[in-house]
Amino acid sequence: MKKLGFINKIIFLVNNAFAILLLLSLFIAYIRPSNFSFAPIIGLTIPMVILINVFFVIYWVLIGFRKQFLLSTIVLLLSLFFSTPIYKFSNKRDNIRQNEIKIMSYNVRKFNSRRWIADDSIPNKISSFIHDKNPDIVVLQEFEPTDNFSLEYPYKYNPSANKLSMSGLAIYSNYPIINQGKVDISKHPNRVIFADILINTDTLRIFNFHFQSLGLIPGKEFLGQKNSDGLIRRLRSAFTEQEKQLFNYRSQPSSQNKKIILAGDLNNTSFSWVYKNLKSNLQDSFIKAGKEFGKTYEFKGFPLRIDFVLVDQKLDILHHKNYDV
Repeated sequence: MKKLGFINKIIFLVNNAFAILLLLSLFIAYIRPSNFSFAPIIGLTIPMVILINVFFVIYWVLIGFRKQFLLSTIVLLLSLFFSTPIYKFSNKRDNIRQNEIKIMSYNVRKFNSRRWIADDSIPNKISSFIHDKNPDIVVLQEFEPTDNFSLEYPYKYNPSANKLSMSGLAIYSNYPIINQGKVDISKHPNRVIFADILINTDTLRIFNFHFQSLGLIPGKEFLGQKNSDGLIRRLRSAFTEQEKQLFNYRSQPSSQNKKIILAGDLNNTSFSWVYKNLKSNLQDSFIKAGKEFGKTYEFKGFPLRIDFVLVDQKLDILHHKNYDV
């Protein structure tokens, strides 16, 4: 059996560090941010840590060190069984059913009103995109009124549609909205709204949520840079606030045995405590029927999944698709 040279010994030492980090990350979803606020920050790095361990497996196999490749392989197998997947190789697609409904969740980022993109036609492009995909129900986050955006739906609910709101929410539906309401979950502008939608003879309660933003600025700041101390403070504060928001949401009256769907922007990953507790016994549409990374946000070129559609166990998930828009 080959012996490790000096360089490979260093590489194996680094391999050990990332394998241990991935192993420890399996417990992050069980740690409340108020007890250890660094836990969810580590959680943001888990997809990258997984891919690094995959690289180590490939590296040791290619250079013929079979014993060393077992370290990351074993840890990756553990993460496969005890954590949520970061990648799906194939997506489920059942035959179209007569009572199938399509739901779209979209964070419209205030229709680019702060001009993050040098394009004045963003509102028109978003409305055209939604019209082209033709979902039965649309839930929008960071919604605010604009003259250049319109959807032709007979029913809608948007109680927080004003330019002072940081996280305006809206629900559009082809089916009658027979009841509606909002849940103020925070002193911040974040909130949850819901609509009871009558579909044939059944009532479906749709929740649209937007939890505390992390304040990440792609291309301008990252962990390890000179301004990372301020970034870490903001992240710790945001994760603790998300915990409070979750408790406030769950303290509301129950949905009275209605079938429910939660859709929106969690601003956290599927490895987090807040995701685990929000999801509870619901189905994650990406895990059930998604494909590839399921990216909803890209930071430093790395795909993150921070937006979710969580579905009642009494409902069947036929398909899940992410759009690169």
